[in-house]
Amino acid sequence: MKRKVIIATVAAAALVGGGTATAFGVAGHDSEGKPTAASHSNVRTVEHDDRDDDHGDIDDGKDDDRDGGRADKAEDTGAADVSFSRAAQSVLKEVPGNISELEMDTDNNKLVWEADVLGKDNKWHDVRIDATKGNVVHNRVDAHKNDNHSVVRGAKLDADAVGKKAAEETKGAVTSVSLEDDGRDKGQWEANTVDKKGQEHELVLDGTSGKVLHHETERAESDD
Repeated sequence: MKRKVIIATVAAAALVGGGTATAFGVAGHDSEGKPTAASHSNVRTVEHDDRDDDHGDIDDGKDDDRDGGRADKAEDTGAADVSFSRAAQSVLKEVPGNISELEMDTDNNKLVWEADVLGKDNKWHDVRIDATKGNVVHNRVDAHKNDNHSVVRGAKLDADAVGKKAAEETKGAVTSVSLEDDGRDKGQWEANTVDKKGQEHELVLDGTSGKVLHHETERAESDD
């Protein structure tokens, strides 16, 4: 009887303290006076099971910090594994319609392509593509966005074509494009790229012809 009380006591302590405890019994005598062997019992708590489900990993934030550093660098240089063009195609496969904006960004220290899309359902969608793997990580209707539908529908040049034009013009990697209202329901595209020297380029293109209306270059800062 005493052996059972000891095991129960240790088991209860394990449940209160969390984790796994091993309760060891002591040798005693049975009702006939014969010696009994020492025994033990393993107690497993819910908290321990939760840790096993997480593979025992401790989230110290270090991986997120490293991923965030890589994402920031890629965002600055345009060096994403998934190109602008591929991201645009993935967005339209997810939500058929017209992209009004597509830019490289970081989301929870992960590099993503974030897009505003006026879908064929006439609703605005916020879509995000993993810039490392190319899969869709976010898609929701944006009920608060109220940009002019006629400008988006009226633009003859789509986002992918603008990206290709900007990359060709600057010999760089595209980091963003966005369609702006020019007051004539035709729109103008604004594009940003980064070339191999680290120089950032800002361009304005006619929404109908794709003609470059403005090109501004910001030279890369020196290491000094």
